[in-house]
Amino acid sequence: MTEEKKENRGGKRVGAGPKFKYGEETCNITLRVPTSKKEEVKRLVYAHLHQYVNFTSAKDVKGGEYGC
Repeated sequence: MTEEKKENRGGKRVGAGPKFKYGEETCNITLRVPTSKKEEVKRLVYAHLHQYVNFTSAKDVKGGEYGC
């Protein structure tokens, strides 16, 4: 006979976890760019994303200003 082991951990809480940096869920995108243009492309992307940052909760987001 096997006994079922009781879980010692609780359930998940509504609203737990870090706040959304942009006010909604995000996804990862991978792009191939020339090595010489890498920093330029990153600056352009971050400058564009900056307009979407939810400034009221940005300080609560793990990883500082940007996650990279």
